Amino acid sequence: MHLVLPKVSRFDFGFIVGTTVLACTMAGVTVVWPLLFIPILTVHSWLFGYEHLWATYTKLLVHPEDRKRHGTLIFLIPPFVLFGLFYLGQTFGLRGIYILYFFGQFFHTVRQSWGLAQTYRRQVGGIGWDSPRLSEITMWSVPIWGFLHRCAERPNEFLFQDFWLPPVPQVMVNLVGFVSCSLWVYWFYTRFAAYRRGELAIGHSLYMISHLFIFFSGYIWIEELCSGWLLVNVWHNVQYIAFVWIYNRTRFASGIDSNSRLLSWISQRGTKHTIAYFLVTLTFALPVYYLLPELGFTLDTFLKTSAVPTAVVLAMTFTFHHYIIDGIIWKRRNNPALRNDVFLSS
Repeated sequence: MHLVLPKVSRFDFGFIVGTTVLACTMAGVTVVWPLLFIPILTVHSWLFGYEHLWATYTKLLVHPEDRKRHGTLIFLIPPFVLFGLFYLGQTFGLRGIYILYFFGQFFHTVRQSWGLAQTYRRQVGGIGWDSPRLSEITMWSVPIWGFLHRCAERPNEFLFQDFWLPPVPQVMVNLVGFVSCSLWVYWFYTRFAAYRRGELAIGHSLYMISHLFIFFSGYIWIEELCSGWLLVNVWHNVQYIAFVWIYNRTRFASGIDSNSRLLSWISQRGTKHTIAYFLVTLTFALPVYYLLPELGFTLDTFLKTSAVPTAVVLAMTFTFHHYIIDGIIWKRRNNPALRNDVFLSS
């Protein structure tokens, strides 16, 4: 099978290159001017972070079929997550919650990246000459190398909170780094060979390179832990927002759905619908996350406790609930549009 894609669509170019450039720009500003970290983090949180979480709930809550299918995820999982985080906070304080978040965010972002790479793989027929298992090991190798590198650095602060990572000897970091570099050198060799044969899958290759660049920069190249975290987070969040948008556009391609009129209307093709989609989702996301701190402060006053701010527990509940359900609701068997893998370039 001839697997060369002669060109990358405008969406794919923005999805792969555009999100990478945006993430590098925002994180780069905080590296050059550290005092701008809080303003950049605020902009990211309001424009991408909150909307990225809300995008999950457009798949979970808006359509009655989704609500029926995922009732357990909607009603049963959140209380368990909330009480689990509350117990963790009472036992280990804010540091325990932020450590769990750092581990969870690492796994969540790499897993999403692997899923997107698989989508690009399936678009071109599976890339029969390339082992999916070896590709997965290669993809995970640089984030694991970076994570161990951060552990070896022994940071004691993350997002202005006390922090801790398990100690890792530098020799282990170097060993994993050598393995990762070897895997990626082989990966580049196979792509060069595929190019000479006329079998290079351009979209998949570009995505893999962006993954390598983001995780190497975020966990190894950038010295400041928070700036590196911001780089990966912006990249992940913006990609997720774009992924859900194009999924909804494909899902409602046949027209307005009477069971979900607003979402299906804003998901139609055309500039006005695209603008409406992002304005509507942003409008829905902002009030909820503006009210969370206010609700947290009110509960802290009522409960007369300040050990762990309730606003943090509530926000992290949404975050971890999102981590859990994302591993379920985006399974291909639950989404006809994902079975065809045509939506990313549409």
